[in-house]
Amino acid sequence: MRDTPIYTSGSTVRSLWQEYRIYDNRMEFDTLFGRMTVPFDHIERADVSESEIKGLLKGDLHLKNFRPALKLDWANFLEHVVLDKSEGNIRRLLFTPDDPEAFKSSLDEALTRYREKQAGRKD
Repeated sequence: MRDTPIYTSGSTVRSLWQEYRIYDNRMEFDTLFGRMTVPFDHIERADVSESEIKGLLKGDLHLKNFRPALKLDWANFLEHVVLDKSEGNIRRLLFTPDDPEAFKSSLDEALTRYREKQAGRKD
């Protein structure tokens, strides 16, 4: 696997100056608390979600599929990515990349390539 990111969401005020990266086999979050790594094997799903404040104003309490979450930045106030994991103490991460839709699209493509390679190795 290469060690060059496929996608890098640079540090901005939206992300509280944190950087989020997608690689061939993992995601990395450079946070105020240190680097977090999430292997692709642990990712269940990723979705883009509207600001929770905007949802509340429309009457949506975001209770469907509720899981306690670690919010890495301004995810309550801005459109953000919701990442569900199958492993670890923290099973849901909310974070605000510079472009949530582009980040999710890149992640989906990387996950598809990774899972196809893994399936090929098992055959």
